[in-house]
Amino acid sequence: MLLSLQNLQAVIETCSFDKWMGLKAVELRDNSLSIRLPVRPEILGTPVIDRLHGGVVASLIDATACYLLIALYNKRVSTADMVIDYLRPAHGELVATSRLVKLGRTITVVSVDVHDAHGKHVSVGRLAISISQVSIGDEHQMATPAAA
Repeated sequence: MLLSLQNLQAVIETCSFDKWMGLKAVELRDNSLSIRLPVRPEILGTPVIDRLHGGVVASLIDATACYLLIALYNKRVSTADMVIDYLRPAHGELVATSRLVKLGRTITVVSVDVHDAHGKHVSVGRLAISISQVSIGDEHQMATPAAA
């Protein structure tokens, strides 16, 4: 069951960090998702030249891959591994597009390409993600770590 773009955006906004980053789902297809990251002073790594922090770019890549799987399967997910290649410094608003590479029994592989507002390819990511059996909205069923 493919979530609508509006319903997916509502799921994105349940994550305080992704909401703080300002992530906006802009296009959802059968096997791909695009998410926009607006630029603001708090996410700049080198403010004097408006260069985005690499950690923010990594977070965008991770989120875009995970939300694709959430949109496709309506299940919670966990990133098991992530490899990122930074191709050039990222400046301004970014758009990340994720694509399902392989749906596995335990691990699913997703690739993500990130482009800046001028269409320049700034980074690529490949992620291995585990899809849980817990549906969106049923998170109360998930185990929580015991208090120390």
